[in-house]
Amino acid sequence: MFIAGILIFFGIHLVPLISTVKESLKSALGENTYMIFFSLISLLGFLLIVLGYEASSNSLYAINAQAFLYSKYIMFFSLTFLIAANVPSFIKKFSKHPMSIGIAIWSAVHLLTNSDTVSVILFSTFMVYSIISVIVSESRKVQVKEIKPRLLFDIFSIVLGAMFTALAFNFHEYLSGVSLT
Repeated sequence: MFIAGILIFFGIHLVPLISTVKESLKSALGENTYMIFFSLISLLGFLLIVLGYEASSNSLYAINAQAFLYSKYIMFFSLTFLIAANVPSFIKKFSKHPMSIGIAIWSAVHLLTNSDTVSVILFSTFMVYSIISVIVSESRKVQVKEIKPRLLFDIFSIVLGAMFTALAFNFHEYLSGVSLT
């Protein structure tokens, strides 16, 4: 179930990276139907990952104690980039790929602090996807829509990043079943 979830979740997320497939699906289904279809398939994959995830006791490498100690602060940057990717911020304008950067930071921290096989498969997959996403985006010669960033959205991203970091650390056990204490 876990592997099927990864294949479904990342399989559907690779579709937008292949312009011809994405555009043919959009024209065949329509924009809204395509988005609904994409969201439902993503949700199915995500649910299979969550339901199939079982941390194993085998460790593939030693956990990085420093990464665990500082993960709260590092995750703040990850969540701030993830939020900034969705608003017209200076962070988005100057980093070019804030969503991929946020995912890469998130997955790197989790790889440094989780060494069991299932966790390594999961977080490595996210890391590889974020790298592929940037490579494909940079290789395209697509005209990017110019955004008009506002400092207010950077402040918004930072404040929400701090709030979500605090929430994630206080409720991580309830969200993922893994306590951080």
